[in-house]
This record gives sequence, C-alpha cells and structure tokens, in this order.
Amino acid sequence: MSLFSMAGKTVLIAGGAGYLGLPVCEALRAQGASLCIADHHAGRLAEAKATLEAQPGEGTVATHHIDMGDEASILASVAQCPELHGLVMATAGSSNTHFDQLEAAEFDRTNRINLTGTFVLARAAAAAMPHGGAMVFYGSMYGIVAPDAANYPGGMPRNPIDYGASKAGIGQMARYMAGHYGRSGIRVNAIAPGPFPPQAVQDANPEFIANLTRDTMMGRMGQRHETAGAVVFLLSEAASYITGQTLSVDGGWTAW
Repeated sequence: MSLFSMAGKTVLIAGGAGYLGLPVCEALRAQGASLCIADHHAGRLAEAKATLEAQPGEGTVATHHIDMGDEASILASVAQCPELHGLVMATAGSSNTHFDQLEAAEFDRTNRINLTGTFVLARAAAAAMPHGGAMVFYGSMYGIVAPDAANYPGGMPRNPIDYGASKAGIGQMARYMAGHYGRSGIRVNAIAPGPFPPQAVQDANPEFIANLTRDTMMGRMGQRHETAGAVVFLLSEAASYITGQTLSVDGGWTAW
C-alpha cells in the first residue's frame, strides 16, 4: 500500500472550501479519503462539493457549516462526521487592522477563532478517533517571524498582531496536544505557510507582492495547491513517527 494512501479514512477539514483548504480536499480525495468539509461560507461549500464530486475518487464528500468562534457550532460539526481518522484545521481569523487602531474586542475575537476554536475542535475530533489518527493545524510564517514594515508600501497595514500572536500559539498547541494524545495513537502537527496571497491581492498590490517575492529563497509566491502535499504527508502513514512539529511551507522565507 502506498505510504500516502488515505483509502478507508475519513478526514474533517475545517476551512476546506477556502483558498488553501480546497486543494487539500482535492489531494486527500485523490488519495482515497472520505471528506467532511466544514466552512462558514455556504456558497463556497456548495462549489467545493460540486468540484470534488466531479473528480475521480472513491471516498464520500459531505459538507456542513462551521463557525470557529462558536463552541456549539464546532461540536455540532464534529458530530456530523462518522468515526474520524484525520483533522485539518485550515481556518483563520484576523482583524486586518492597524496596530494603533486595533481594539481589544477585535484582538479577543481573533484569538477566539484561531486558538480557542482550534482547541475545542481538536479535543472533540480526538474523541472521535477511537483507533488513533492525525491532526494538522495551519499556523503561519507570521507566527514565527514578525512582518517587516518595509514590505508594506503606502501605509498598507502590516499583517496584524492578533493574527501573528494567535498563529504562534498554534505551534505550541500542536506540541502540547502531541504530548497529550501521543499514547492514544493520535499525532498532532502544524504547518506554517509563507506568502500565499490570492490572485486578487496580487493584482491589486504589485509593489507589495514584489517585496514579498524578494524575501523568499525561491523568488516567487506560493501557489494555492502547495500546502496540500505537506498536509497529506503529515496525515498519512508516511509521517507515522512525526508528531509535535511545525513544518514551514514558505519557499525559505523563515530560513534566511
């Protein structure tokens, strides 16, 4: 059997209809997984389901709503999935606000989504993995390094502190949960994506994109499918002795 095969396994992907989440779903389906896709955007969920079911794959595709800021919604999301073998947390909250204008309530809201939401989701998912499994959380390069003001032209707000601080916490959460669940056969890891701006952002901010490109070792932006391989790897038997780690998928951004 292929080391990367997900045949016969069910994976819950929170944020699975999103920009980076959908390619993860496509890659998992290609490896034979059944998918439970949770997202807050109803339109994107419908599009994701149609896209995935039009592609080859033996596993099933189910979709449902999730609000990562609401505990009841998160628990209901997990309850809608059958016995789980994998979890992907590919959601993100952010104020997108200047440091000096950021209000405490906005800061708390981001942490509620990114940290508390991940904690609630992962604990519930672990309870639905009686025979073990694997989890992958999405962190960020800005959970490892601070944003460089020189990269943001014309008063453009830097990546906000609430986002970076909460994504830094994702790495520690993965380490803590790896220790907590290790003897139960559940592995927990994180990835830290680098610059993966959607095309609309690239088109609207060419100077910003040029600055980001300059700071990668590979001299280009990440393409939306390029976190999917890392996620499949960490969920699969190919990573059977890897837990408590954060894998940077950033074109070398944080390795300078």
